[in-house]
Amino acid sequence: MINATGTWSPDGSKVALALSKDGNSEIYVISRDGSSQRRLTTNPAIDVSPAWSPDGKKIAFVSDRHGKPQVFVMNADGSNVQRLTRTGSYNVSPRWSPKGDRIAYARQEGGFQIYTIGTDGGNDIRLTTSGSNEHPRWSPDGRFITFSSTREGSEAIYVMRADGSGQTRVSRGKGKDSHPAWSPRW
Repeated sequence: MINATGTWSPDGSKVALALSKDGNSEIYVISRDGSSQRRLTTNPAIDVSPAWSPDGKKIAFVSDRHGKPQVFVMNADGSNVQRLTRTGSYNVSPRWSPKGDRIAYARQEGGFQIYTIGTDGGNDIRLTTSGSNEHPRWSPDGRFITFSSTREGSEAIYVMRADGSGQTRVSRGKGKDSHPAWSPRW
């Protein structure tokens, strides 16, 4: 059984996560204390990687319901599921901007590249070009995105402006550094 990719709601009262307890992986929301569990997706495809919008009204997630992983958005109650990405055959790791107007994600193109897209599916913009780049995360003020990249060999953490400029390595470890996260106050 897979229990993965959990993320807290903006108010901290719920967790959205992928559970495979009913067969394939579906998106569920559980209460903070685990007492309440509600299934949001019902599809024979795999649904994973939920990400809450800043206002808690929507959830972005990844599904292969059209053959390959794509980013979708739905209301926080599971209604009104809409496909967001339509370019690229393997799109993963969605994360909402703090304003709620864009979603950062990784698209496989040989390796992975970081993109942002409007919440209506328009204005899809590539931000990275070298190495394989994954796990985008917005800074709390929305001015920066951190991500992991293999552009200098081993996986390391980088930061860039939200428009993709100023890409700078920030981790200096000798091992692999991945899955970056911002502190609430940086």
